[in-house]
Amino acid sequence: MHHATEFPPDVPPRITPPDPRADSASDGARHARHALVDSEPGLPAPVLAAAAGARKAMLVPVATALAIGTAFVAVYLAAFHAPSVRHQPLGIAASDKVAARAELALNNAAPDGYTFYRYPDAEAARQAVTHDEVPAALVADSRGTRILVAGAQGPSTVSSLATAMTAAVGKPLPVKDVQPLAAGDSRGLSVFYAAFGVVLAGFLFAVSSYQIAPRLRFAARVTSMLVFSAASGVMVALIAHTAMNALPAPFAVICVVVGLLAWASAAAAGLLLRVFGPLGMPVASVVLLILGNAASGGILPATFLPAWLSPLASVMPPAAAVRGLRGAAYFHDAHLTGAMLTLAAWGLGCLTLQYVLDRVAARRSAAGSADFATGY
Repeated sequence: MHHATEFPPDVPPRITPPDPRADSASDGARHARHALVDSEPGLPAPVLAAAAGARKAMLVPVATALAIGTAFVAVYLAAFHAPSVRHQPLGIAASDKVAARAELALNNAAPDGYTFYRYPDAEAARQAVTHDEVPAALVADSRGTRILVAGAQGPSTVSSLATAMTAAVGKPLPVKDVQPLAAGDSRGLSVFYAAFGVVLAGFLFAVSSYQIAPRLRFAARVTSMLVFSAASGVMVALIAHTAMNALPAPFAVICVVVGLLAWASAAAAGLLLRVFGPLGMPVASVVLLILGNAASGGILPATFLPAWLSPLASVMPPAAAVRGLRGAAYFHDAHLTGAMLTLAAWGLGCLTLQYVLDRVAARRSAAGSADFATGY
């Protein structure tokens, strides 16, 4: 005997009308799932679950890379496409008449371009050049008129200053290099390349550290950073000093300065990642890799940089490292102490701020957990 299901006569079956928004949402989800594939089988489910949608995954990398590339091109072209000198120190060891004529000619050629320092004789001018008080000096005495330069300042700088002083005197002058570059550093760019590589390594260290372990304890993160910094100092010293003779500074000094630069760069990048979250990587790229290296003085001195960029040359870690390494290598340790203090201040300051932020976040988390447990 078969029994049929009966409905009460006064209650018709309920029919739910279709929701067009649900259809569009499901279509979007289907399209997103169609665009995203598991190209690496075996990835953990939490990693796949946290992955961005297709649209964000396609657009965010384009926008980020384009912004960083635009900033790099704009800053470097603005700084170096047509550099002009500003308040460049120059030495003069000559009679008052010769010195006044040379200063007037240089000031007419480049107003506010030079700052002049008078020296009593050729030996005093040579000492000033070899101790990085001035990069070049005009000397006129009983032995004739000549230009003393420090080739260790780089060929571009030396050539520019020698040309300007020759034009001011109005006749060809012999140029004597009293502080030449090392044989393994014929273009004077080894310091810049070493600093740029270490800053890049510090940036990548911070990014990879936060990507791999964003919740790593502060003490463990600092320990890892110190190991990285020490290893960076030894590695650069072995390559630049021992293998290539490109940095004639003492091996230990290179280790210390480069290690401090690696520490300061990693700490600064880590702080920016901690503060800005996902935007920390492009922000750190612009601050450290673009502005920091452009203002380092490794390509041209700060006196050749535009007014909006040159102030960074006195405070940024790459600039401090370039000054310290160049001074230790060529100029009787000029600027070395100040450079190390600047780098140490960056490292300690950034780590202190990061520690404070971590403590504040921990206290907020503990307070939130306590409120949840008590029902408030």
